[in-house]
Amino acid sequence: MRYFKMLLLITVVSAFLFSCAKPPVKKYSDAQKSVNEAWAVDADKCAPKEYAAAKKSFEEAEKEMEEAKNHTFKGKYYDRAEAKLEEAKAKAEKAKKVAQKRKEAADKIGKDLDEMRDELDSIKDDAKKYDPVAYAEAEALYEKAQKAVDDCKPGEANLLMTQLEEKIAKIKENIAKAKAEEMKKALEKEKAAKVENYTVVKGDCLWKISELKYMNPFMWPLIYWTNKDMIKDPDLIYPGQVFKIKKDFTSTEKYDAINFAKNRGPWSLFDGK
Repeated sequence: MRYFKMLLLITVVSAFLFSCAKPPVKKYSDAQKSVNEAWAVDADKCAPKEYAAAKKSFEEAEKEMEEAKNHTFKGKYYDRAEAKLEEAKAKAEKAKKVAQKRKEAADKIGKDLDEMRDELDSIKDDAKKYDPVAYAEAEALYEKAQKAVDDCKPGEANLLMTQLEEKIAKIKENIAKAKAEEMKKALEKEKAAKVENYTVVKGDCLWKISELKYMNPFMWPLIYWTNKDMIKDPDLIYPGQVFKIKKDFTSTEKYDAINFAKNRGPWSLFDGK
């Protein structure tokens, strides 16, 4: 009988304790704060998996606490809620750390990307002129990389930025090649404009050609020096030969030619000197 009364007492006391179990308010507040802090550092975007896991645990804890309202003995529901709240807090802290790390990495890449934007703008005019297709591809890469930064995906953004860097380097190389080719053609054109072709006719000699083209027969050595690949002996030229007549020469070249002609003379056979 005494045993029965004691058992009854224990049961009543236990029922009282369980029925009077308190909800884990402090842990609920702590977990909620951690989840909110994770959200504040963009964990929903920068650490979506970790944030989703924390939020799920928190919501499960809320369900347990809500379910406790429907039962007399609330203890087991509050215990499960407490465990879920601790889990939610730990996951939220992890989500916050992951988000902060990824956000810092994305921000750094974003700064580097801003420099690349400036670089793209600096070559825009030349790139559109000499390599428009590659420039359009570079613009597309930039937009994708910027979106990856905005979406807090530093890994993807870094890969795209590397591709963009290579593309910009190639565009610069192509621009340099195109400009060099343009300059080469311009120099050739300029050079061609400073040279006149003259076809030798019967009875011609360098003396006569120089008088015709330079109004000074003593400048014939200038014609000789310009066409040494064709003239082996300045006293022997042949009809049909096409000589280049320099139209642009320095005063030094003119002086040297006249001095050579006056000392050597156009009338004697070439002595090889």
